[in-house]
Amino acid sequence: MPSPSGLPDYFNALGKRITGDVRTDSYSRMLYSTDASSYQVMPLGVVLPRNAEEVHAAVELASKFQVPILARGAGSSLAGQTVNEAVILDLSKHMDQILEVNPEERWVRLQPGVVLDGLNANLTPHGLQFGPDPASSNRATLGGITSNNSTGAHSILYGVTTDHVLEMDVFLSDGSAARFQPLTGEQLTQHKNKPGLEGQIYRAVDDIAHRGVETILAGTPRHWRRCGGYNLDRFVDGANFKWPLDTRFNLSKLVSGSEGTLAVMTEMKLNLVPRPKMTGLAIVHFDDVHAALSAVPTLLEIEPSAIEMQDKMGLTLCREVPAYARLLDSFIVGNPACILITEFYGESQSELESKVRGLQAHIKRQGIPATAIVPAIRSDIQANVWTVRKVGLGLLMSI
Repeated sequence: MPSPSGLPDYFNALGKRITGDVRTDSYSRMLYSTDASSYQVMPLGVVLPRNAEEVHAAVELASKFQVPILARGAGSSLAGQTVNEAVILDLSKHMDQILEVNPEERWVRLQPGVVLDGLNANLTPHGLQFGPDPASSNRATLGGITSNNSTGAHSILYGVTTDHVLEMDVFLSDGSAARFQPLTGEQLTQHKNKPGLEGQIYRAVDDIAHRGVETILAGTPRHWRRCGGYNLDRFVDGANFKWPLDTRFNLSKLVSGSEGTLAVMTEMKLNLVPRPKMTGLAIVHFDDVHAALSAVPTLLEIEPSAIEMQDKMGLTLCREVPAYARLLDSFIVGNPACILITEFYGESQSELESKVRGLQAHIKRQGIPATAIVPAIRSDIQANVWTVRKVGLGLLMSI
């Protein structure tokens, strides 16, 4: 596809308004042509804005010169969300500040380039964490996590990222700024009367939500754990969610999960959850994948904090790497077709041991064909388990 005719003028004008890098060389474009998916698409250029004002310039000029743009975080996406024939706005290099933490009200305000593990490390002294925990948490940014509506191993407790998005500052497609936050009915009326694109958006979304209830509910998957499509179901009654729903009108819930197609985020206010005091694992072994999958609803009856499956291929790839093979030896018995990593939260070691014994009894009582159940109460063994779980994807991608 030919480059937009206004592209040279866009880069010239942008270079006069920002101090961040504007890269158009082939080497830089090649670096940004891939992400963690199997796709490769050469971008038109790369911009590394230093602050919200520079994001404003990039978006406003893109509208003026009709140049497509695509916001990017760490590039850990698996479906090509951060590659396209567009100007890439890399928000991970400079816009990575935690701006405010409110431990009493359990929220954090931050920029989109903050890495999830870094955020949680900063929250440890407060006994808090961000609930969703995708496997790429050591590199994934909160901007990307929000744009993708990511989940993680603990989604059965904490739901999806959209459940924890409270507010966001964005730039709309014409370069105008907006803050999306929960609105009362009276506030929504006021926002619908605003001039410009922001007012148009409020009027349009509210109209769609009122006229299209049946269509939205019929076209939305019934399960809440998903990251595809637009979250229009957040604006109608009768939809299915894991996390308690704030029914106030909040457009940040629509931008979340939109993969950067609706607005460019420059700041987010996110909900936080208490960090568990202690955790324990039970590694449930199976000789048949279908038996393991069939066992999940039964295991959910005893309310674990997480259930993750690791299949034989993932385990085999780990065993071929000596460093990971040593980790496997601490919790794998024999050569299972798959394992279910089942986690519990607790206040003490004795409580965790009791919950694992309860799991063992429940499995026996329900006739689940597990071949072995390995408790992992010690923190070092649990670390081994989660390391193997998290490196599995990278090993699969290397095949």
